[in-house]
Amino acid sequence: MFIQSFLLLLAIGFLSAGRVPRPEERIIGGQNIEIEQAPWQVSLQVNGKPHCGGSIYSKDIIITAAHCRFDKERRRLEAKDFLIRVGSSLLNSNGTLVKVAAIRSHESFDFKRNGFNDIAIMRLSEPLKFTSKVQSIPLAKRNPAPGTVAMVSGWGATSALPSHNGYPVLSYPINLQRVYNQIRNRKYCSIFPTMSKNNICAGTYGKTTCSGDSGGPLVVNQELVGVVSGGFKFCDGFSVYASVPSFRSWILNAVASI
Repeated sequence: MFIQSFLLLLAIGFLSAGRVPRPEERIIGGQNIEIEQAPWQVSLQVNGKPHCGGSIYSKDIIITAAHCRFDKERRRLEAKDFLIRVGSSLLNSNGTLVKVAAIRSHESFDFKRNGFNDIAIMRLSEPLKFTSKVQSIPLAKRNPAPGTVAMVSGWGATSALPSHNGYPVLSYPINLQRVYNQIRNRKYCSIFPTMSKNNICAGTYGKTTCSGDSGGPLVVNQELVGVVSGGFKFCDGFSVYASVPSFRSWILNAVASI
């Protein structure tokens, strides 16, 4: 699960040195689900291709990661560049495609310098019609305690295999995936370059997010607690999330102003 993002690039090679890669262990450990099991999940598409994940906060607001506003060449994307697919468990079909009217990312997010404050919202060009396949998710008010079981979903890579150039060869699913992870102690995750007090982390070797999952939801008790932000080169450890409780005030202010 993760995108072609700089956060992933920041972690390239981090903690992977000295480990002998075994292809059979590169499966991320998720399973197919129907969109009704995560009806807040959306796919952000750029130039007709999957780019990131996101979550429905209201009929016209999507929550995602700030680094999802950049493409592979690190060019800043604007509202006109996006289409949002809602209401489908399939990456490139079914559901509805909706245009984006406006985007606001955190003012202190700096794509070139660091990965902190990795949160953004989008206002859709038209309101969504809620059904069993399209639903909003409320914002959590408190970070979950270490050991809490959380669900993360997305269409990110389900395997990351080694290659001759040192970059992972990624395999992507067509169907929406989910995996259950335990929330990790913040100190345990402090080894990650972009970990801060405004992040939480979850996951373990064999059960984690990967390229393509950025911006997607981390959910506890049907509330949004995190937004997928970064992870390791071969998706072989925990993942880092922007903490929704930490950014809750920013999100609500942004929604009111966009």
